[in-house]
Amino acid sequence: MASSLVQVRPKIGACARAARRVLAAMLGAGLALSTPALAATPSITVTADQALRFGSFFTDTSGTRTVSATGTVTGSAIVPLTGSAPGPAQFTFTYDRGINANVNYSLLIAVLVPGTASQISGGVTGTIASFNTDLPGVSALLPGQIAQITLTGCQSRICSRTFRVGGTLQVARTSGGAELAIPIPIVVTVLAEL
Repeated sequence: MASSLVQVRPKIGACARAARRVLAAMLGAGLALSTPALAATPSITVTADQALRFGSFFTDTSGTRTVSATGTVTGSAIVPLTGSAPGPAQFTFTYDRGINANVNYSLLIAVLVPGTASQISGGVTGTIASFNTDLPGVSALLPGQIAQITLTGCQSRICSRTFRVGGTLQVARTSGGAELAIPIPIVVTVLAEL
C-alpha cells in the first residue's frame, strides 16, 4: 500500500493578510521611530575674504589714514599716492546648527578684536588701534572689548553673514618707506541661539 503525505494548510483570508501587512508596517515604523535622529555638534567658521587695505600714501614723520567699513577713506598729515586702492576687510561668519529644522531663529554673538594690531618695517611703524564695522548695532570694535550683536533672520541649518571691518592706521616714519601688511585677528563666539 502506497502511503501519501497530505499537508493541510489553513486558508488565510484577504482580511487576515491585510491585517498582517498593517501589523508588519506598524512594527517596522515603530522600530524606525525608536532610534532617535542624531544631531551634529553646532559649529562656527569665520573666513577672511579680504584684507584691510590702507593703500599707498606718504607722510613726513607721522600721520593717520582711516578706512571705514563702508569704504570711505580719510587721512591726516598724509599725501595719497597712486597704487593699491584702500578698502575694508571682509569676513564671512557661518553657523551650522547641527540639525535641519525649518524654524526661524536669531543668534547672539560676541565679536572680539583681541588687541591692537601693529607692524614695524624698516623705519616705519604702523598701528591699528581702533576698528569700525558694519555689523548691526555696533559701529566700533575696541581692542580687547567684546561687542555683542544679534543676527536675525536665520532660517535653515546654515546661517551665514558677511561683514566688513575698517580701521584707523597710525603711521610713524623715521626713515625710508615700507609696505605694511597688518593682519586683523577676529574672534567670533555664539553666545545663544534665540
